[in-house]
Amino acid sequence: MNQLKLKVVSREGSGTSAARRVRAEGFIPANVSGQGNARAISVGKLDYRKLSRELGEEASLIELTDDKGESMLTLIQTVQEDPISGAINHIDFLEVRRGESFVTRVPVHLKNEEICDGVKNGGGVIDFKSHDVEIRCRPSKLPEHVVADIAALGVGDAIHISDLPEIEGVEYLGNEVQVIVSIQPPTVAAVETTEEVVDPADVPADNIKSETPEEGGASEGE
Repeated sequence: MNQLKLKVVSREGSGTSAARRVRAEGFIPANVSGQGNARAISVGKLDYRKLSRELGEEASLIELTDDKGESMLTLIQTVQEDPISGAINHIDFLEVRRGESFVTRVPVHLKNEEICDGVKNGGGVIDFKSHDVEIRCRPSKLPEHVVADIAALGVGDAIHISDLPEIEGVEYLGNEVQVIVSIQPPTVAAVETTEEVVDPADVPADNIKSETPEEGGASEGE
């Protein structure tokens, strides 16, 4: 289990104007939900940038401590980004309790891509369909990621949710036959064909159809 810490500030007010004011002061508006209540908080932009670097592509619990010294254990649910600038507009945290199960998503990491049988020997292509998977576990059992070993996969083979490695205290959710990764057949490049242009001068006279009336035929006016 990976656990990080983040300082937050209690926030009052709601709506677009209040959120805009929070951002202008160098903070990101955020909410904490779960455990039967919801709280409005603000997160320092620089603090969140540092947290993002520490998180990387791993799942992690985040201990939030507010300006009153109160702490809560959370997970990041959603992060809303500006589609143009990429700036963080809003963050949603989910509060969890130690010893109680919760549902979240964790990333899937591929292993042994460089020696995958279907790629190395069959010329296949890796099709990574599901980059994360939904699980249920207690906070102490939260894995940073799930590993999918593709070394033995041949062309046409796949790893489904039911094939993922067992992790103590972790229950995989979703459809067991959902494909995580597969090895697709190699793509056959289309062969370009160029139509040959024939010069009429190179065609034998016998092959040129005459447009004059055939001999022995009746002429116009007879």
